[in-house]
Amino acid sequence: MNQFAADLMDDEEEDDFVMPRKKRDEDEMDITPMIDITFLLLIFFVVCSKMDPTQMAPIPNADQGLSISAKNSAVIFVEPGGKDKVIVKDITQREFSTDEDTRTGEIIEYVSKELKSTSTRFDKKYVMIMSSGDVPVREISKIRRIIGDNFDEIERTHIAVKEQ
Repeated sequence: MNQFAADLMDDEEEDDFVMPRKKRDEDEMDITPMIDITFLLLIFFVVCSKMDPTQMAPIPNADQGLSISAKNSAVIFVEPGGKDKVIVKDITQREFSTDEDTRTGEIIEYVSKELKSTSTRFDKKYVMIMSSGDVPVREISKIRRIIGDNFDEIERTHIAVKEQ
């Protein structure tokens, strides 16, 4: 064997064959880690966020809509009553109880009486909840839930919001 072949054999034994790395253009960038982090953050916020419609939020102002007659509806008024309290009244402005369990019974009784009322020539088949924008949505949702759970014959529950 000649010297050149012997040197070549020695070099092969010492060094493993390494593929040359492909050089990237300077304009090219690997965004895979950024996409991974984005999806991890998205999953984190979806899992950790509360999707509760009864949380405190302002009632939106009415932009447009159909008018609903109070003659066809059992009307309930909800007014702010101080810190985290509301005042609930019927059409005659008689206040319902401040105790939630008692108020639930009173609302059911009032709506039942209004639906069966024959003093007007209109059939009442709606409930209208009238409120200002200062009342938390969770309070309106509680009243809607009471009505929805106890009256199958009611076609719709309307919420009357303040107008500017």
